[in-house]
Amino acid sequence: MIGQTLEHFHIPVEEAGLMRILRFLEELDRWNRKMNLVGLTDIARVCRELLADSFFLHTFVGDRHRLVDVGSGSGILAIPLAVLNEAVVVHSVDSNLKKIQFQRHVRRTLDLRNLLPLEGRIEAIDPLNADGLVAKAYGTTEAILAAADRHLVPGGLVFITKGRGEGGKEARGYLLEKALSYSLPGVAKDYRLLIYKKIS
Repeated sequence: MIGQTLEHFHIPVEEAGLMRILRFLEELDRWNRKMNLVGLTDIARVCRELLADSFFLHTFVGDRHRLVDVGSGSGILAIPLAVLNEAVVVHSVDSNLKKIQFQRHVRRTLDLRNLLPLEGRIEAIDPLNADGLVAKAYGTTEAILAAADRHLVPGGLVFITKGRGEGGKEARGYLLEKALSYSLPGVAKDYRLLIYKKIS
Protein backbone atom coordinates (compact mmCIF):
# COMPACT_ATOMS: atom_id res chain seq x y z
CA MET A 1 0.00 0.00 0.00
CA ILE A 2 2.82 2.45 0.83
CA GLY A 3 4.53 1.85 -2.49
CA GLN A 4 1.28 2.29 -4.42
CA THR A 5 0.55 5.59 -2.67
CA LEU A 6 4.05 6.87 -3.42
CA GLU A 7 3.57 5.89 -7.07
CA HIS A 8 0.20 7.68 -7.10
CA PHE A 9 2.00 10.93 -6.24
CA HIS A 10 4.94 10.12 -8.58
CA ILE A 11 7.46 10.08 -5.72
CA PRO A 12 10.54 7.95 -6.38
CA VAL A 13 11.87 6.27 -3.23
CA GLU A 14 14.77 3.87 -2.82
CA GLU A 15 14.24 0.60 -0.98
CA ALA A 16 15.96 1.97 2.14
CA GLY A 17 13.53 4.88 2.33
CA LEU A 18 10.55 2.61 1.85
CA MET A 19 11.76 0.35 4.64
CA ARG A 20 12.19 3.35 6.95
CA ILE A 21 8.58 4.42 6.36
CA LEU A 22 7.38 0.87 6.95
CA ARG A 23 9.38 0.68 10.20
CA PHE A 24 7.88 3.99 11.32
CA LEU A 25 4.38 2.60 10.80
CA GLU A 26 5.26 -0.57 12.69
CA GLU A 27 6.52 1.49 15.64
CA LEU A 28 3.48 3.76 15.46
CA ASP A 29 1.17 0.74 15.57
CA ARG A 30 3.08 -0.79 18.48
CA TRP A 31 3.16 2.38 20.57
CA ASN A 32 -0.42 3.29 19.68
CA ARG A 33 -1.62 0.12 21.40
CA LYS A 34 -0.26 1.51 24.68
CA MET A 35 -0.99 5.23 24.33
CA ASN A 36 -3.15 7.39 22.09
CA LEU A 37 -0.76 8.66 19.42
CA VAL A 38 -3.31 8.78 16.60
CA GLY A 39 -7.09 8.48 16.69
CA LEU A 40 -7.14 5.67 14.12
CA THR A 41 -6.27 2.17 15.31
CA ASP A 42 -6.44 0.45 11.91
CA ILE A 43 -2.97 0.82 10.40
CA ALA A 44 -4.40 0.50 6.87
CA ARG A 45 -6.56 3.57 7.53
CA VAL A 46 -3.55 5.37 8.98
CA CYS A 47 -1.78 4.74 5.66
CA ARG A 48 -4.73 5.85 3.54
CA GLU A 49 -5.92 8.86 5.53
CA LEU A 50 -2.84 10.19 7.33
CA LEU A 51 0.38 8.95 5.78
CA ALA A 52 -0.83 9.74 2.27
CA ASP A 53 -1.21 13.38 3.32
CA SER A 54 2.51 13.56 4.06
CA PHE A 55 3.31 12.14 0.63
CA PHE A 56 1.03 14.70 -1.02
CA LEU A 57 2.67 17.53 0.95
CA HIS A 58 6.13 16.29 -0.03
CA THR A 59 5.36 17.15 -3.65
CA PHE A 60 5.04 20.81 -2.57
CA VAL A 61 7.60 21.20 0.25
CA GLY A 62 10.45 19.16 -1.22
CA ASP A 63 12.48 22.27 -2.10
CA ARG A 64 12.41 23.78 1.39
CA HIS A 65 15.62 23.81 3.46
CA ARG A 66 14.24 24.10 6.99
CA LEU A 67 10.72 22.96 7.75
CA VAL A 68 8.53 23.22 10.86
CA ASP A 69 5.66 20.84 11.59
CA VAL A 70 3.50 22.64 14.14
CA GLY A 71 1.36 20.50 16.45
CA SER A 72 3.09 17.47 14.97
CA GLY A 73 1.57 14.85 17.27
CA SER A 74 2.92 11.42 16.36
CA GLY A 75 5.02 12.85 13.53
CA ILE A 76 2.72 11.54 10.82
CA LEU A 77 3.76 14.46 8.59
CA ALA A 78 7.23 15.28 9.90
CA ILE A 79 8.74 11.80 9.89
CA PRO A 80 7.84 10.80 6.29
CA LEU A 81 8.86 14.28 5.09
CA ALA A 82 12.25 13.81 6.79
CA VAL A 83 12.62 10.34 5.25
CA LEU A 84 11.70 11.47 1.73
CA ASN A 85 14.16 14.37 1.69
CA GLU A 86 17.18 14.05 3.94
CA ALA A 87 18.46 17.45 2.76
CA VAL A 88 15.59 19.16 4.61
CA VAL A 89 15.91 19.83 8.35
CA VAL A 90 12.50 19.09 9.90
CA HIS A 91 11.65 20.65 13.26
CA SER A 92 8.73 18.66 14.67
CA VAL A 93 7.05 20.68 17.44
CA ASP A 94 4.41 19.47 19.88
CA SER A 95 3.52 20.27 23.50
CA ASN A 96 2.72 16.61 24.32
CA LEU A 97 5.86 15.10 25.82
CA LYS A 98 4.81 11.47 25.23
CA LYS A 99 4.32 12.12 21.52
CA ILE A 100 7.68 13.85 21.29
CA GLN A 101 9.28 10.92 23.13
CA PHE A 102 7.82 8.61 20.48
CA GLN A 103 9.26 10.79 17.73
CA ARG A 104 12.66 10.77 19.42
CA HIS A 105 12.46 6.98 19.59
CA VAL A 106 11.70 6.87 15.84
CA ARG A 107 14.56 9.30 15.15
CA ARG A 108 16.99 6.96 16.93
CA THR A 109 15.50 3.79 15.43
CA LEU A 110 15.59 5.10 11.85
CA ASP A 111 18.78 7.19 12.31
CA LEU A 112 16.88 10.23 11.01
CA ARG A 113 19.42 12.93 11.79
CA ASN A 114 17.48 15.63 9.92
CA LEU A 115 14.44 15.15 12.18
CA LEU A 116 14.51 17.38 15.28
CA PRO A 117 11.56 16.70 17.64
CA LEU A 118 10.94 19.63 20.01
CA GLU A 119 8.67 19.52 23.05
CA GLY A 120 6.94 22.81 23.86
CA ARG A 121 4.40 25.34 22.72
CA ILE A 122 5.19 26.79 19.31
CA GLU A 123 4.81 30.36 20.58
CA ALA A 124 7.28 29.77 23.43
CA ILE A 125 10.24 28.12 21.70
CA ASP A 126 13.11 30.06 20.17
CA PRO A 127 12.64 31.24 16.56
CA LEU A 128 13.53 28.45 14.12
CA ASN A 129 14.26 30.60 11.04
CA ALA A 130 12.50 28.18 8.73
CA ASP A 131 11.50 28.67 5.11
CA GLY A 132 8.52 26.32 5.36
CA LEU A 133 5.86 25.30 7.86
CA VAL A 134 3.22 22.55 7.64
CA ALA A 135 0.10 22.17 9.74
CA LYS A 136 -2.60 19.53 9.88
CA ALA A 137 -5.47 19.65 12.41
CA TYR A 138 -3.70 22.36 14.43
CA GLY A 139 -6.47 24.95 14.56
CA THR A 140 -7.81 27.86 12.55
CA THR A 141 -5.87 29.33 9.66
CA GLU A 142 -5.39 32.50 11.72
CA ALA A 143 -3.90 30.49 14.61
CA ILE A 144 -1.52 28.66 12.27
CA LEU A 145 -0.29 31.85 10.62
CA ALA A 146 0.16 33.47 14.04
CA ALA A 147 2.21 30.45 15.13
CA ALA A 148 4.26 30.60 11.94
CA ASP A 149 5.03 34.29 12.20
CA ARG A 150 8.04 34.20 14.54
CA HIS A 151 9.51 31.05 13.02
CA LEU A 152 9.26 31.81 9.31
CA VAL A 153 11.72 33.92 7.33
CA PRO A 154 10.32 36.47 4.82
CA GLY A 155 9.37 34.61 1.66
CA GLY A 156 8.76 31.39 3.62
CA LEU A 157 5.71 29.28 2.82
CA VAL A 158 2.98 27.90 5.06
CA PHE A 159 1.23 24.70 3.92
CA ILE A 160 -2.12 24.07 5.64
CA THR A 161 -4.27 20.99 5.03
CA LYS A 162 -7.98 21.49 5.67
CA GLY A 163 -11.35 19.89 5.03
CA ARG A 164 -13.19 20.37 1.76
CA GLY A 165 -15.25 23.38 2.87
CA GLU A 166 -12.33 25.46 4.09
CA GLY A 167 -11.56 28.46 1.94
CA GLY A 168 -8.46 30.59 1.97
CA LYS A 169 -8.56 33.91 3.79
CA GLU A 170 -6.39 36.95 3.38
CA ALA A 171 -4.14 37.55 6.38
CA ARG A 172 -1.96 40.44 7.40
CA GLY A 173 1.67 39.82 6.51
CA TYR A 174 0.81 36.86 4.25
CA LEU A 175 -0.22 36.34 0.66
CA LEU A 176 -2.49 33.42 -0.23
CA GLU A 177 -0.60 31.84 -3.11
CA LYS A 178 -2.74 28.73 -3.70
CA ALA A 179 -5.98 27.18 -2.51
CA LEU A 180 -6.53 23.86 -4.20
CA SER A 181 -8.68 20.80 -3.71
CA TYR A 182 -7.17 17.33 -3.59
CA SER A 183 -8.08 13.75 -2.80
CA LEU A 184 -6.17 10.77 -1.47
CA PRO A 185 -6.20 7.35 -3.15
CA GLY A 186 -8.84 5.07 -1.66
CA VAL A 187 -10.40 7.85 0.47
CA ALA A 188 -13.84 9.25 -0.31
CA LYS A 189 -13.22 12.61 1.39
CA ASP A 190 -12.02 15.73 -0.39
CA TYR A 191 -9.41 18.04 1.13
CA ARG A 192 -8.00 21.52 0.64
CA LEU A 193 -4.43 22.70 0.63
CA LEU A 194 -3.82 26.36 1.43
CA ILE A 195 -0.38 27.80 0.69
CA TYR A 196 0.56 31.18 2.16
CA LYS A 197 3.70 33.20 1.55
CA LYS A 198 5.10 35.41 4.30
CA ILE A 199 5.60 38.87 2.84
CA SER A 200 6.46 40.88 5.97
